[in-house]
Amino acid sequence: MANKHETGKETGEAQEASQRARDQFFRLMAEQVKDYALILLNLKGEIISWNSGAERITRYLAHEILGKHFSVLHPKEEIRSGAPQRELSIADTMGSIELQGWRLRKDGSRFFAAITLNQLRDPSDEHAGYVLILHDNTERRAAEEAMAKSRTMLERLFETAPDAIVVVDGGGVIRKVNQQAEVIFGYMREELVGQRIELLIPKRFHKRHRQHLRNYFSDPRARKMGIGLELYGRHKNGAEIPVDIMLNPIETQESTWVFAVIRDITIQKQGEAKILELNLALRHQLEQLAATNRELESFSYSVSHDLRAPLRHIIGFVDLLNSKAGTGLDEKSRHYLDVIGGAAKKMGLLIDDLLAFSRMGRSEMMKGWVDLALLVREIVADLQADLQDREVEWEIGQLPVVLGDAAMLRQVLINLIGNAVKFTRSRAVARIAIGAVRQENEQEIFVRDNGVGFDEAYANKLFGLFQRLHANEEFEGTGVGLAIVQRIVLRHGGRVWAEGGVGTGACFWFSLPNQAG
Repeated sequence: MANKHETGKETGEAQEASQRARDQFFRLMAEQVKDYALILLNLKGEIISWNSGAERITRYLAHEILGKHFSVLHPKEEIRSGAPQRELSIADTMGSIELQGWRLRKDGSRFFAAITLNQLRDPSDEHAGYVLILHDNTERRAAEEAMAKSRTMLERLFETAPDAIVVVDGGGVIRKVNQQAEVIFGYMREELVGQRIELLIPKRFHKRHRQHLRNYFSDPRARKMGIGLELYGRHKNGAEIPVDIMLNPIETQESTWVFAVIRDITIQKQGEAKILELNLALRHQLEQLAATNRELESFSYSVSHDLRAPLRHIIGFVDLLNSKAGTGLDEKSRHYLDVIGGAAKKMGLLIDDLLAFSRMGRSEMMKGWVDLALLVREIVADLQADLQDREVEWEIGQLPVVLGDAAMLRQVLINLIGNAVKFTRSRAVARIAIGAVRQENEQEIFVRDNGVGFDEAYANKLFGLFQRLHANEEFEGTGVGLAIVQRIVLRHGGRVWAEGGVGTGACFWFSLPNQAG
């Protein structure tokens, strides 16, 4: 009997030692688990074991938390709702519970945890406590939320895109469409998804499109809009819609699909047709205007030319009458002849200027590089003979070399400088400045004087044909010079304008493009 007793005692001690070894093994294993908090709870839910994973996740050291109720890890709102006790009750009833929720670290910050609470039973199947397993899923949850947010945003963009979007698989079957696809093609999406893409293409293009589809999926690549293809879609009511299409291949688990962005360009086509129509009408009007201008130029030239002969006769017979009967005429009659002769000569000047004006519109431009400084020096030198009895101060700045017709530009400068000389005649000292200002796209040339000037209210009349702001008694002229200036400058692609005031002088400007064509 003693032997049996001793044998049983030895067996029990061996089993006990084996259990301690297993317990030690599991404790060592639990300590090695760094990514999971493995926590043993007693029957009251108090913490009796705490592994290094629990320390890493919650930042509590073992001596700080052992003996505390596991609800210390729950947010206050969950404690108020009775969640900790409810979890223990479910584990008692079901054997285990799995859930996700927020838990607290030592510093009060929260982490989102995957939670498993298992009931723990001893070898005799008695309830011995609980095993609580926590895993920090905060980053995973944030990534999932970001992905969900991104997916929601992409879905919203897909749905609210201003163009129709149709996703087609490799077999030509429609897999997904957006709102605008319903609007453009007149189908509900339930009518489109699962149908072949040819449903949205006019029948006359079906055969060709199927071949294009096969070619595309054999070498899928992005295709931009606006590549000049004449493409058409088909509305549910059978109407054809001009469209532009952008294609992008997308890889799916099944195969390669195509993401098609379809734009209805009906309004654009109508606009292009309207522009074409307006351009044709404008071209026709320009041709008519050019023809009318040619007729007017021809008429003006012919009239001016034909008036010269009878005018020469008038002047000639007035001279004859003066020489033969001059002494026999009374003073009033001689005055009449002087008036007739003066008027005829003035008319001759007008005809000469009108012919010059007409020639400026008819003559062909001979473009080349023109040194405006050289032209100005030559013109000023030519004027010196007529200015010997006057005091004129010249201020000539830097002037550019421009592309244009030398003879025409000479005429522009002669007219503007001649005007400055004429309208400063009443000044004791005439001051005339000539210079240029370079702008981004053009050269602006000016001729400024301290003469009698003009009322700026009438500045828009200065460049009109036969327009004069001063009486013949004050200053001679026909009112054609500035009109010629404007015509020449406009033919060079420039513009003219004037600044001035009554009694304060005038400044006349003209511009020429930096790179004339």
